[in-house]
Parts: sequence; C-alpha cells; structure tokens
Amino acid sequence: MKKALSLLTLIIGASSILVAQTADEIINKNIAAMGGLAKLNSINSVYQEDSINAGGMKFGVKMWMVNKKSQRVEFTLMGMTGFQIQRIDSGWSFMPFQGQTTPEPITADEVKKGQQDLYLTDAFVNYKEKGFKVTYEGKDETEGSEAYKIKVTISDSVSETYYIDPDTYYVLQVKTKETVNGKTDEGSEILSDYKKTPDGYIFPMERNLSSQGDIRTYVVKVNSPIDNKIFSPSVKVAGK
Repeated sequence: MKKALSLLTLIIGASSILVAQTADEIINKNIAAMGGLAKLNSINSVYQEDSINAGGMKFGVKMWMVNKKSQRVEFTLMGMTGFQIQRIDSGWSFMPFQGQTTPEPITADEVKKGQQDLYLTDAFVNYKEKGFKVTYEGKDETEGSEAYKIKVTISDSVSETYYIDPDTYYVLQVKTKETVNGKTDEGSEILSDYKKTPDGYIFPMERNLSSQGDIRTYVVKVNSPIDNKIFSPSVKVAGK
C-alpha cells in the first residue's frame, strides 16, 4: 500500500511539473511572437493616441506611460480635457465634464489597484521576477476561437486570465478579477488587429473593454522622450 501511495504521489508530482512546463511553453511562444524577451524588456516608455466609442459617443484619448513608474491618460470630450495620473505612490483625477474644477487625489486603495497598469508588458512576462504565480488552465473558447488559458495570480485578491491564440500566440482576451472588502469586480478586454511598429514592436490596434467600449489605436511611439512634468496634476493639458 505504501508503495502504491508513493507511486501515486510521484505521478501527481510529475503531472504538476508537466502543467507548469506547458504554461511556460505557451508563455515563451507568446513572447517570441511579440518580438522576443529582449525586445519586450527594452520598452521603457510608450506614447499612444486612441479613439474610444462608448455607447455611441466618440472621444479621443492620449496616454503617456513610463514602465513601472507612471502613467497619464487624457480624455477630450465635449470640448474639455480631463486626465487621470497614476504613479507608484500617488495619483490624481481631473474630470471637468463631471463637474470637477480642480484635480483631486485618488485614494490609497485606487493607487494600489492601479500599480499593475504601470507595467508595459503582460503580467506573465517575467512573472517569476514580479513574484506572480502562473497556472495553465487548459483550452477554452473566446470570440468563437479556441484558446489556451493562462491564469496569473498577482495577489490573494487579484488575478488575470489570458486567452492565447494557439496559431499566432497573440493574446486574444484578458479577464481580470479583483476582490476588495468582500466585493468582487470582474472585467474583460478583447484584443485584435496586431500590428508591428516601424521599430519592430507589436501592439493590438483594436480593443474592446467591458468598462469602456471599443478602442482604436492610431499612434504608438515606443521609447520616445517623455517629460516627467506631465505626471504632475498642475499640468492640465499635456503636449506630445
């Protein structure tokens, strides 16, 4: 009986290793499809211009992002420009179309929640260095296509599940789940129309966010100079 139990333990352990290897294999193929790890790790900053169509209302968005440090998102709507700023230790929001007259600091919980947004690569890239846990959850259907499922556990309360195309190894969809004070929030982002920039970086040019609507990206600039002053709430409208 002890020998049988020992054999069963070995089988379960071997199965776990195979699952882990499968997850890493899929992740490595995604990284290769996106240009390779060195290429992804070379992304220090991104400037981006988008158009959002939410409920029939269209408006422009500009984003300035510095990897692991800061992000500014500007919205131009009804002739007014608002912004959201996220930094490692702080953040601000200014929404004049919602009646705000001055920028207001966001809460400590919102600052903490937004830290993952400061990464310019997917959560599974360099996941061991980030301290995240990755599991392979088999295949599932998304947008009419079968895809690999990779779950990234970021913390006890936050996880992201990636659906990866078995042919191109591009990410097709990301589902997020976060539990705060007993309340669980879930979100979804569908990605498509991947394009390569002139300097060889690959980005999805079409996205659909459950919380925002359809997003079309028109401009992407990687590692172009970004003035850190724009991550201050005293700068109301930033330039390129």
